[in-house]
Amino acid sequence: MKREYAEAYVRWADTNLIDLDMWTGMGVIYAVFAFPLLVFALVVRQVIFPYIYIVLFLGHCILTAALKQKYCEFNYFQKFLNIGASGAFARLMFLLIALSLIEVTGIYGLSTIFFVFGVWLFLNVLDFGTVWWRIRSGRFYAAQERRKEQEKHKKTQKKGMSRGPAMAICGIGGLAGILGMSFAKMFFSNASQEVIVSSAVCIFIFLGMLLGIAGSNLWKAYYVKKYDIQGKSIPAYRPRPGQKQTVLHSILRTLGVIGRFLLGIIAFSVLATVVMYFFMRWLPAWLSHR
Repeated sequence: MKREYAEAYVRWADTNLIDLDMWTGMGVIYAVFAFPLLVFALVVRQVIFPYIYIVLFLGHCILTAALKQKYCEFNYFQKFLNIGASGAFARLMFLLIALSLIEVTGIYGLSTIFFVFGVWLFLNVLDFGTVWWRIRSGRFYAAQERRKEQEKHKKTQKKGMSRGPAMAICGIGGLAGILGMSFAKMFFSNASQEVIVSSAVCIFIFLGMLLGIAGSNLWKAYYVKKYDIQGKSIPAYRPRPGQKQTVLHSILRTLGVIGRFLLGIIAFSVLATVVMYFFMRWLPAWLSHR
């Protein structure tokens, strides 16, 4: 493959906005699902995927703290490796959520788990394969050349999104949320448990693929390393005001955060267990009267 094809892809949609703070933000999303999965695992027992999810979630938290301690900035290769790994990890975590739902409900068997994993694997291979084909065929290179030609004829200034469009997007998002809730109420009130579980699994797989769309940046990391493509380094994260923490202080702080987190999980598990007990007890009766 031509080096200019690979470099065109590396330079395409190059952003410096994704750093280790994104790992922290994704960790919050993972935590939202970690609590219910832990409750389900403790109630149902004899499950595997919820525990795998929780272990990976804790590992994600520890790794984020360790990387922030070790790296103050990322070179060009590390930047794309960070973006791609974060996206690929997001897809894996949402796959585990979907598989945990299948395992906890017990409605479907082992064959369904393999089927869902196969579909997830196919979608990832299709995504990475499509990007690879576009790189090798010079699609990004051709698009880059067209953009250069357009910039020669007119000057474009990229500015931040104005308040008007932003408010319009928020309004559309709010309206879509209301319509989605109304549709879900109508649909799931008359749907069987199999349909509800199947729909939830599809939604989680779709969310994982969407949130992990940056996973193909692993190709950028590969080509930067292979062709020694040079680029600017970026800050690994936005440090808090004050002096740099020592290694010992960082370790103690991380242990303290993990300790408080585990205590929070225990407290939340007790509350969520009670709530889920009444929810699972009254949900079938509520659905039958809809």
